[in-house]
Amino acid sequence: MRIKRARAHAAVVATVAAWAFVVAAVTTGLVGYLVVASQDGVREALRTAPPAEAAVQAVTRLGPDPADQDAAVREDVAARSGGAPMDVYRSLAGGEDALTVPGSDQDARGVLTVYEGLEEHAELVGGAWPVDGGTGAGTETALHATAAEALGLAVGDEITVGETLVRVTGTWLPADPDDPFWFGEPIEVTGVDGSAYGPFVVTEDALTAVEPSPRVRWRVTPQADAITPGQVAALAGALPGLPGALEGDDRVDVRGVAVSGELAATARSLDADVARGTSVSAVPLVVLVAVAIVTGAQVARLLGVVREVETTLLRSRGLSARQFVWWSVLESVAVVVPAAALGAAATVAALRAGGGPAVDAGVAAWCAAGVAAGTLALLVAGAAATARRRVEDTVAFSSRRAAGAIGWSFATVALIAAAVAIWQLRRYGEASGAGGADLLATPGPALALLACAALALLAVPYPLALAERALAGRRRLGLLLPAWQVTRRLPVYSSVVVLVVVTAGAGVLAASYSATWTGLQDDLADVRSGADVRVTFDRAGPLTAARPAESALPYGQVGGAADAVGVLSTGARIGDESTALLAMPAGRLGDVVEGRDDVFPAGRVAAEIAPAEPSLTGLELPEGTERLKVDATGVAAVTLLVADADGVLAQAVVEDGVAAVPPGFGTVVAADLGLAMTGASEPAVTALRAVDASGTATDVPLDGAGAWQPQAEASYNLDAADPGTTSPLSAAAVALLPGATVRLTPAAATGEPVPVVASRDALDHFGLQVGDPVTLHVVGARVDAQVVDVVPVVPGVAGPVAFVADLPSVTAALLRVADRPQRITEVWLSAGGGDTAALAAAVEDAGLAGAAEVTDRETVRSGLVDHGLARHVVPAFWSVAAAAIVLTAIGAVASAATLRRQRRGELAVLRVVGVAPSEQARSRRIEQAGMGLLAMVAGALGGVVVAALTVTVLARAATSEVPQALDPVGGASLGALAVFGLALAGVIAVVALLQASRAGRDAAAAVPGEERR
Repeated sequence: MRIKRARAHAAVVATVAAWAFVVAAVTTGLVGYLVVASQDGVREALRTAPPAEAAVQAVTRLGPDPADQDAAVREDVAARSGGAPMDVYRSLAGGEDALTVPGSDQDARGVLTVYEGLEEHAELVGGAWPVDGGTGAGTETALHATAAEALGLAVGDEITVGETLVRVTGTWLPADPDDPFWFGEPIEVTGVDGSAYGPFVVTEDALTAVEPSPRVRWRVTPQADAITPGQVAALAGALPGLPGALEGDDRVDVRGVAVSGELAATARSLDADVARGTSVSAVPLVVLVAVAIVTGAQVARLLGVVREVETTLLRSRGLSARQFVWWSVLESVAVVVPAAALGAAATVAALRAGGGPAVDAGVAAWCAAGVAAGTLALLVAGAAATARRRVEDTVAFSSRRAAGAIGWSFATVALIAAAVAIWQLRRYGEASGAGGADLLATPGPALALLACAALALLAVPYPLALAERALAGRRRLGLLLPAWQVTRRLPVYSSVVVLVVVTAGAGVLAASYSATWTGLQDDLADVRSGADVRVTFDRAGPLTAARPAESALPYGQVGGAADAVGVLSTGARIGDESTALLAMPAGRLGDVVEGRDDVFPAGRVAAEIAPAEPSLTGLELPEGTERLKVDATGVAAVTLLVADADGVLAQAVVEDGVAAVPPGFGTVVAADLGLAMTGASEPAVTALRAVDASGTATDVPLDGAGAWQPQAEASYNLDAADPGTTSPLSAAAVALLPGATVRLTPAAATGEPVPVVASRDALDHFGLQVGDPVTLHVVGARVDAQVVDVVPVVPGVAGPVAFVADLPSVTAALLRVADRPQRITEVWLSAGGGDTAALAAAVEDAGLAGAAEVTDRETVRSGLVDHGLARHVVPAFWSVAAAAIVLTAIGAVASAATLRRQRRGELAVLRVVGVAPSEQARSRRIEQAGMGLLAMVAGALGGVVVAALTVTVLARAATSEVPQALDPVGGASLGALAVFGLALAGVIAVVALLQASRAGRDAAAAVPGEERR
């Protein structure tokens, strides 16, 4: 009987199976993708993290039982790993001993080292690895190839490390310098660290023979290719206890255990990122659930409508409500469970065949089970309601009064729930502290879309009533018949309205989130990079012979560079608190810094920090000057400080009366005069002659500069210093000790403090206001400044607490108080709207990068957009929107079939009163298309409102390390939204056309009297 009953309505049963198949397939794909993407993001973050941030190192002395000591460490690591798979690398190192290298650095030092498993992490360049008891004199060693080259050693050579004679049997290089195995140690990665060379790799027996108690190190790092987000959370909670566990283990601790590395902090940060991604990822999932429930309810309703007659007949013949529900349970299980299982399996197979995410079979099984359970609940609940409904209840349920009551109840509940959820979402904006999704906040957008659908349902009767009144006086039915028909059957159309409203809103939400999140990554890239390309020098510090000046001039000549500016980015202190100082020439700031004006208004900042008069003045040299001939008296040494047009300093050291001038540096801004004797003297520069490439010498007049002032604060070993009379560049100084130096600079143009612009966080942190004076201690020197403006964020600095100043102003201030002039730390380049990655490559190809780090805006942006932990949320939103269109098609077809079934009896009546089949078909087409398009408009408007309330919060929550002042700007991906709208409209149009075609055929075949059956 049950099988015959299912066969009698095979089309409807197939619709149920199709719905379960689609929902299971989409849910499996979406959940599986989110799981895999989160897992891949965590693993990629660990793989790309700096070695010291992806590992932890424990160091102690070698114990009496090395094997037991090593086993104890591994036990402690396993106990404090939270179940995460970990790699433990053991190594030993002796003390740093002097190297005996003929003709080499007298300060050269080396260290004998042992690595376990070195062959897996290093590559032999030549020779062989050392072995115990090798042939020949000396201890066998394999030396880092770079160190060997620097020391002039080759395979077979011998060298003494301390008192140990070692013979080089091989040279090697790290297979991957970023491998946590090396822990980022410079000598292990590069082979040379200052005057230290190595490592000299020997066997453990050889090391312990010359040093019985060497240092033993364990470097612990998670297995990036095997760890899961859940294990990262457990690791973040357990790993901080590792130092205490090692120190408290007598088998490990030998004269103390030193633990270093930032793995615990990295794990905590990743766990927070995963939690935020989980919260935001739950939003499209909840939207999918809402669309699936609405569609499922419509399918269940269709099943109840087509079986309404037989249900009444079976009940009248003695079938109880319990028996009827039990039949429905068996039938639903037989249809839904296989369909859900097939849908999940089809998704897994398709993804694997297409090279997509490898969705775990367990995830697919859980998704299929969840969809099957939800579908069964809907179908059984519908069957139970149908079985218990009396005839009079059925009539009342179909009336407009009942529909209105249900609509108001639905709208009220949905609005209240949406308001609470969105308030919670906007209040917290991210994952709960427990590391999971905020269950109260994440349903907010879906509930808001359902509330919009409820409001649309409440609003529909009013335009229909107006249409009826406006069209009632016409002699032809025209549009009046569709208006009447929709008004009479609002309960049937309500599910389609809800479905289309939620689907259209989901599309708008996806388009808005996609554009807003991507725009936030663009803005964050602007803030982090500061300029199109940044060259950061690793030898920042004072100007010395070993640290010559850097200049932006050669970088500006690279192909593709529109501009290049020297920048001093350094730390500063205010009282006992640290801050960042970004100094660049005010006149060039707007040429290289790009970004949102509401985040960092470059033009306004440049105007605010520009001094009223030039702050860095001096003797202007003729164009093309290559060297200076200097006449001086009473001096032991002379160093002239020259500046370029941007305030960047360089040294011109006078030797034998001549000083070379670097290209582009055309202003002498200070003179450091080394005194020839202690006590009172008057050192002076009496003449300067500029010599160009042709050898032509031009006198540089000193009289026009005015008397230069000796800067006592910037000098040392001086008791007093006053302007001299020998020349404008002289000083009457009293030296306390030999080697004293007095600095001369032009008289200050103004005594005003240096104007600085502060970030909003800096003002809050230090309790400052615009107009307040502030004292910055920069490179140990005091710089008096005044806050002249505030900006939300200072680009190009690591922390949110920062100040911006004019580089020439800072340089002039430091020349008066700091004994050591500073080099610039960076060069910022503008690509002029061109390819920033190509410009960065051109800088490296030109050989200008050297040991500097080159970063470009596009690479930073790609790292955020393509490799961020929450990058998977954008495709998740669009996947849900696309799936909603498919489910809308199923729901619309089910609704059309329900209408066709319910309205079959009216076809003959309408023909009797003169309504032709074609006109009936036209009416159906207008009904379906009109309601669908109205619902689309309502959904789009609702989606805009919901997006305005939630998208910026979601975008911020899905992005880590966003400055508080960097507010996301809402937007929409209009192209993708247009494609989505056309697809949804196409579904509505196709369903309307099919419904109209069937209605026309049914009307043509209808005969009088059929309405009474």
